Amino acid sequence: MIYILEEIKKELINHPDKLKDVLEHFRYCNVAIHSKYMSFGRDEQSSKKSIVIHLENNNYLYVIDYARNIRKDIFAYIIEQRHVTFNDVLGEIKFVLGIADYYDFFDRQGIFGGFYEKIRKSKSNKVNVYDESLLDSYVKSGNLRFLADNISLQAQQYFEIGYDIESQGITIPIRNQIGQLMGVKERFNYDVAIGDMKYFYSIPCAMSQTLYGYSQNYEFLVDNTIYIFEAEKSVMQCYSYGIRNCVALGSGSISAQQIKMLLELNPKKIVFMHDTGYKLEYIMRNIDMVKNYSRFLDIELGFWNYFGREYEDKVSPSDMGKEQMRNILANEITMIGDEDDEDEL
Repeated sequence: MIYILEEIKKELINHPDKLKDVLEHFRYCNVAIHSKYMSFGRDEQSSKKSIVIHLENNNYLYVIDYARNIRKDIFAYIIEQRHVTFNDVLGEIKFVLGIADYYDFFDRQGIFGGFYEKIRKSKSNKVNVYDESLLDSYVKSGNLRFLADNISLQAQQYFEIGYDIESQGITIPIRNQIGQLMGVKERFNYDVAIGDMKYFYSIPCAMSQTLYGYSQNYEFLVDNTIYIFEAEKSVMQCYSYGIRNCVALGSGSISAQQIKMLLELNPKKIVFMHDTGYKLEYIMRNIDMVKNYSRFLDIELGFWNYFGREYEDKVSPSDMGKEQMRNILANEITMIGDEDDEDEL
C-alpha cells in the first residue's frame, strides 16, 4: 500500500528547513527552528511562539496554535487559516522538496522498501495519472439532471462536473489521494432502462486505489467522523447539504488501500453509509476489514442501520434530501461496541 501523505509529513519533519520554507510561503512570520520544535507567528504582530510544531513524536505533523486553541495537521491548518486548497499546499510542498512525482521520489529514496521493489514488476502500487488538459475536451457546465438530484450548481462546480457532447455523458473527474487526475467517470444524461448501465469510465481508473472526495474534503476529514458512501454523487449531495466529512468508495466494498488512506486522516469515527439492500453480513465484512487494520487505534466504527425501516431498495441516504439526511445521521447510525454488542446485531 502507498503511504504518500505519511511519507510527505516524515520528509518535512526530517527537514525542518524545508518546512520553514513552506510556512513562509503561506505568510507565517518569525519561523524559528529549535532542537525539538519549531515556533512561528501568524503575522509580524503576533507572538513569535504563538504557534508550534513539535519535531518529535508528531507523525501526523500537527500544528498547535495556542492563541486560537487549534490543533490540526499541517495541511488542514494552512487550508483553514489561509483559505487555500489542499492542492495549493501540496503544490508548495512539492516545489520546496524538489519533487516532480511523489511516487517516484519516495521510491528512489527507498521509502517503500524492498517489498515495493519486489512487487513493482508484477503489480505496481502507482496508479496512472493524466494531464489536466484532458478535461478541456469536456464542456465545463453544470446540469439539470444533477441539480434535480440534490446536487447544487456550486457543488457541481467544486467537483468539476462537465459534459461530454460526444457520449452525452455528465463527466465526473476522479482524483487520487494527492489530487491528481486519475480517471473520468460518466453518467448518461438521459434515462436508461432499469438494469441497464447508467455509469461508465471514459478514462479508466483503479477506483479501489482512491476515495472520491478525499482531496476536495481533506480539511473536514482530518481528526473527524468520516462517512463512507458508495457513490460519488452522495459526496456531492452531502456537499450541497453542508456536510463535508464524506468520501465515496465507488463500489460497495472497501479496499486495503482505501483503508490506509482513511487511517492517515486519524479519524475519530468511521461510519459506512451503504445504499439500502445490502445484508448486514456484507456491511459487517467491510467493518471487520477496517477493524483488522486499525486494531491498535482508537477508532469507533459504525453503519447506517436501515434494517427494519421502510426504505426503498438501492437508495442512498443522501438521495432523501437535506433534512432526512441529517435525521439519519442523528438517529439511525449504529456504532459497533465490543464483541458482545456485535453478536446482538
